Amino acid sequence: MRMSFLGDSYDIVKRFLLQSLAPDTDWVALTMFSQEVESKDIELFEKFLGVRVISRTMFSSDIDRTEHFSIAPYYQYVFIDPDTGVKLKPTRGPSSDKYIFGPELVKLCSGNPNRLLLVFDQSVPRGKERRSISEKLMFFQKEGISGFAYLSHACFLVLSSNEHACKIAYASLLSSGLPGDRIITLEKAVCNKSRGSL
Repeated sequence: MRMSFLGDSYDIVKRFLLQSLAPDTDWVALTMFSQEVESKDIELFEKFLGVRVISRTMFSSDIDRTEHFSIAPYYQYVFIDPDTGVKLKPTRGPSSDKYIFGPELVKLCSGNPNRLLLVFDQSVPRGKERRSISEKLMFFQKEGISGFAYLSHACFLVLSSNEHACKIAYASLLSSGLPGDRIITLEKAVCNKSRGSL
C-alpha cells in the first residue's frame, strides 16, 4: 500500500467494511507498505481506518515473507492491505511484493481457528471480476477456508477457517444495508457458473 493514497475512495470503502464486518471489535492491520513510512503517517492510517498497525516495515521483494506474515496467534481480526492484491500462486521477482499469495492467506487463517481476514484485492481483471473472485473463493474452499467477497471498483476477500465466523461477518455486512448482489459467496459463484454467467 502507498501512504500517498491515504483517504482516497478505496480507503473509505476499507473503513466501511472494517466497521461493518465486525462492529465493536479491535482490528489490526498487517500492512504491506511499498515505501518507508513515518510514524506520523502510520498514526494517520490507524486513526482513519480504526485499526492498529502491527507491521511497520517496508515490504519489498527481498523481504522474509514468512517472518512478515508470522503474526501472533491471538490476533483475531486482521486487515491485510497489499499494494495490488491476491495472487493464488506464489511468484518471485520485482513485482512479487505487490501481492499476498494464496498459501500465505491459508496459513494465516489456519493459524487461528477464529481469525477473520479482510483482504484488499485490486488484482482482478476488468470485465472479469466475478470470474476472478469466484476462482479465488473456490481455491480457498479446497484448502478448507470459508469466505466471501465484496465486489466493486475495489474488491475485498473475507476469509476464515471458521465457517461460522464467516457467516456472522456476512450477516453483519448485509445488515449495514449493502446490496446483497455486491457480495459474492461460493454458492452464488457455483450457481452462476452453472448458468454460464460468470
